[in-house]
Amino acid sequence: MRAFLAVKIPVDIQEKYASLCKPLRKGSILSFIKQEKMHITLSFFPDLPESKINDVINICSTINIQPFTINCDNIGLFKRKGIPSTVFIKIVSEKLQLYTTKIHEELLTLNIPFDNRKPFTPHITIARIREMLDEDLFMQDYKFITKKFQKSSFTAESINLYSSDMINYKIIASHNFSINHDDIII
Repeated sequence: MRAFLAVKIPVDIQEKYASLCKPLRKGSILSFIKQEKMHITLSFFPDLPESKINDVINICSTINIQPFTINCDNIGLFKRKGIPSTVFIKIVSEKLQLYTTKIHEELLTLNIPFDNRKPFTPHITIARIREMLDEDLFMQDYKFITKKFQKSSFTAESINLYSSDMINYKIIASHNFSINHDDIII
């Protein structure tokens, strides 16, 4: 099954950034991410065997971590062949980086296949660029948005395992981070 581990974005943060990229429509054709689908992917499983679902859930529950802060720093662009392809919010959180590294180490130890071709870059996808109509106009509006960006933060309190068919996804399992645990690892 296609699946991913992710931190869900609180509704107030979703609402704050859902329409952020609308000015970019003048220079491109965008496909906006529905605000209720915004998340931060920590691990993506192109083909997670059903027999490994409990192992993934156990990894999340054995890495003890207290709720932690995630900072939304600014917007960024992923490029494909030098052309902007995705607009996202840059995420800054040392705890998130440490937690994700620990998850990836455990997945490798248990031989659970996940996509690790690229280094982990925490982000919230806002829009995918379907077609670039006028790159100069797009970049002009993009730079304007980066200058006006309002930083924010939220507390990550849980991680979810989602199944996905590329259009829809649903939560298979959820793990709340430890609160006042004596055996905190991270």
